[in-house]
Amino acid sequence: MKLMATIVTGWMLTVATIIPSQAQSNSAFSVHEITQESAPKATLDIQKDPTGGFNVQVVTTNFVWRPEMASMQHFPGEGHAHVYLDGRKIMRIYNEWFHLNTYQFSTRAGEQLLSIEFVGNDHAPYTIQGLPVGAEQIVDVPSDEIQPGSGDNNTLLFGLIFLVVLGAGGLLFRLRRGK
Repeated sequence: MKLMATIVTGWMLTVATIIPSQAQSNSAFSVHEITQESAPKATLDIQKDPTGGFNVQVVTTNFVWRPEMASMQHFPGEGHAHVYLDGRKIMRIYNEWFHLNTYQFSTRAGEQLLSIEFVGNDHAPYTIQGLPVGAEQIVDVPSDEIQPGSGDNNTLLFGLIFLVVLGAGGLLFRLRRGK
């Protein structure tokens, strides 16, 4: 019985610590440390789309977009980019244009940080002294461009973990009382 309690507790602690960290991971186990001189440079040209969201152009120098090489071998100076909205990764882009669908990706109205991070073909980020290389700009998301009821998924995640812990505790209690 003690072994079962130890296994269940260990599993719950593992799940509780792994799930949040994976949600923030960009799946890269390494980085491509580069110099300021060789680093890709970018600016974001963001225009409001009349039908909703934003059309974004990532104007780059010193970088070659290589969509056909995604998830393959790294070659310096080429790759794709990861897009973040308010610190949450929302998509990959493989060329200089993309549409930011705020109805799909925004969890709230108001000013939010849109950022792109250059990554190699292997998804490892380009960094200068450990800091990601990319560009960022504030976008102001209107309230009519977010899904009703959308919000922070951390509440749901922690609620689910709480229910698992509570259920496992109840099961262990019943098993112990049955002896």
